[in-house]
Amino acid sequence: MRTKKEGIVLVTLFSVLFLSSIVLAVDCPIPDTGQTKCYDHTQEIVCPRPGEPFYGQDANYAPCNPHSYTKLDENSDALPDEAIEWVMVRDNVTGLICENKTDDGSIHDKDNFYYNWYDAQDVFIATLNSQDFGGHNDWRLPTVKELTSIIDNNRYTPSINTTYFANTVSSYYWSSTTNAGSPLGAWVVGFDGGDVIDGNKSYGYGYVRAVRSGQCGSFGNYIDNGDGTVTDTDTGLMWQQDTASGYYNWQQALSYCEGLTLAEYADWRLPNKNELQSIVDYSKYGPAINTTYFPSTFSSPYWSSTTHAYDPSHAWDVYFSYGFVSTDYKSLDGYVRAVRGGQCESLDTSTTTTTTEKSTTTTTIPIPVPTSTSTISSTTTSAINICPIEMIYGEGSEEVEILKFIRDYVLRTTPQGQELIKLYYELSPAIVKAMEEDGEFEAQLKEMIDGMLPLIREIVE
Repeated sequence: MRTKKEGIVLVTLFSVLFLSSIVLAVDCPIPDTGQTKCYDHTQEIVCPRPGEPFYGQDANYAPCNPHSYTKLDENSDALPDEAIEWVMVRDNVTGLICENKTDDGSIHDKDNFYYNWYDAQDVFIATLNSQDFGGHNDWRLPTVKELTSIIDNNRYTPSINTTYFANTVSSYYWSSTTNAGSPLGAWVVGFDGGDVIDGNKSYGYGYVRAVRSGQCGSFGNYIDNGDGTVTDTDTGLMWQQDTASGYYNWQQALSYCEGLTLAEYADWRLPNKNELQSIVDYSKYGPAINTTYFPSTFSSPYWSSTTHAYDPSHAWDVYFSYGFVSTDYKSLDGYVRAVRGGQCESLDTSTTTTTTEKSTTTTTIPIPVPTSTSTISSTTTSAINICPIEMIYGEGSEEVEILKFIRDYVLRTTPQGQELIKLYYELSPAIVKAMEEDGEFEAQLKEMIDGMLPLIREIVE
């Protein structure tokens, strides 16, 4: 039996971590791909149900952080969606502020594209900062992941929401990210379809979109759960650590992930395009990933669940040789790494059709308790899958939803917050075990959280 002293220590630790997490950021949300239609290997189809061929593709799952934007004026103040003139766009998911392009002959004109990578920063970005564009002088080139985050994979030519990003040209835009395997090149993102390729820094063919703020981080704060899985504490995603054995065409890749049971979880799926790119480490190559946590990664293409909107015979994959994002025929073989968690939940496919968009109802990160908690020791680090709050109040309760709202829509990522959440995840198994063994400890914990809920409700309201 856990002693009262030990219980008090754990309550104190939990209180400090939980209260700190309300102040500090813990998440790096990955924006949704935007894909709402389902496909087989050649054409659009009615979205399949579980067990049917091609089930498990992108549109079978509810939006993971659906795109949400706000138009801003020259003073960075918010404008209504129906505004016909705006200067900037705020990404409400990531906090990134983007320059809006114009068609007026100014420096912001959509046709200003003869920039090489150096001039894009030393001329274009420098000019915006010298002019205090939008009242700020911290404009910069977006990273490759920031630039791909505004791609809408339900559209093409251009593959972006033109209601907010008007005058976007269906061509390549420079990112600030150098190709680690070829330092003379930098990554460019194609807004005709959404691919990521290497561009020679000296060639003057790239378009430029300036950004500021955001700065979620580099992702990749991992925990090795010791059970064949790895948790990314920035995104809330749990990954299959090893590459699935063998080769799979796209349909087989979907089926493999839907049928996978690993670490007592059976809700694995094929990652969408944005999720898969999130584990690319662009500071590395051959493979471009953290091999400490993902040692068996091949420098080859891995399938995503996202279909190319223009050509349904192709699906998006990520080449872990350097970090290219491209498409291949769905009939070809590729590698697979399954994922679970995040904010993706399966849609009710009984009402899903090819013309029905994914629900815009806010979803939250599911943190289920494993089917067997008796095997979890106090040193286990798979804590993201154990939620003491849900054990106290019950899954789906008002208290749980309020706390999840704070986590998902109030917190913003900071390095300090990332470290705190890691520690929180590491301690959660011990907290769960303590509650199982000591009813008094669970009562103390509930009393502590009950005392914080009025303050948290004020933040939500």
